[in-house]
Amino acid sequence: MGSDFISVAEAAARAGKEGFLQNVKQAVIPRLIEQGVLQGKKEKNTELVADDESLARVMQLGVDSFTYNQQGYSFLVVHAPIEEVAAKLKTRPCVGEYEEIAKPLKMEKDLGVQPYEGVRRAFLMQMRDTPEWTALINTVHWFQSCDAVIVTALALALSKELQTIAAAAWDDDFSGSSLIICKNGEQTDSVSDEDEERGWAGFYEFFYLNGIHVPEMFIASGEGKATLHVADPSKVQRVDGIVVKVPDPAQSNVPHVFEKLGMMAEAMAEELEDEEAFMAHMHGNIVGQAQALAESGKF
Repeated sequence: MGSDFISVAEAAARAGKEGFLQNVKQAVIPRLIEQGVLQGKKEKNTELVADDESLARVMQLGVDSFTYNQQGYSFLVVHAPIEEVAAKLKTRPCVGEYEEIAKPLKMEKDLGVQPYEGVRRAFLMQMRDTPEWTALINTVHWFQSCDAVIVTALALALSKELQTIAAAAWDDDFSGSSLIICKNGEQTDSVSDEDEERGWAGFYEFFYLNGIHVPEMFIASGEGKATLHVADPSKVQRVDGIVVKVPDPAQSNVPHVFEKLGMMAEAMAEELEDEEAFMAHMHGNIVGQAQALAESGKF
């Protein structure tokens, strides 16, 4: 029996009432059809997708429910089980504390966030439906330049030590989303939502194409320990709490907006004429800092 087909717009509508979530699905589904992940066809100039198990799985993937309405964030994903990633992280000089928590808390309203000086209270997590990938959530709803360096350095280091793929992602609410992809300790690609060729959807496509899910969540912090809150805790297989020390070379001493203005002034001095050139320049600087940090033996 053949599969029923529905329009891409109808499939995207299953993402929920939020326009952003529907827009991501509507942009990504045709790309996944091109890649052979989903089955599609055209009928009277309308693009259709097979309403089958593959579509149902894709609708549960992605990071757009995590990124939606965030002022900033930073995280990395590693193509390895959480046990292997945890074993490597526990031996790193940058990890000050490590605690196996087992379960996150349920999302609540009016959760507060207060950055801790000199450290990031991060969380390592594995989703029940995608156990082949592990995510380290570094910051949620805020971001400083050092966070891009931290997650990129860890992506480089862990991809090398585990001989696998890892990717660092962040958004600073100033120049959009960025993604650095690493394999076996080397950068293989970089994506930003200013990429003219792949467009903003290229950032989100990576996670769907590789079967990665990072859910809606929030790190509540202030006095005492930070706590991780997830929209649906039952979908999380395991969560560990980690204290990551911010390395001295990457410390941010001024608000991020001033750092970014400095980067823009530097780009103008180097006659980088458009946003795509500026993002490539910024990514190059971040990867350079991250490589030095990962190879220093101090992080």
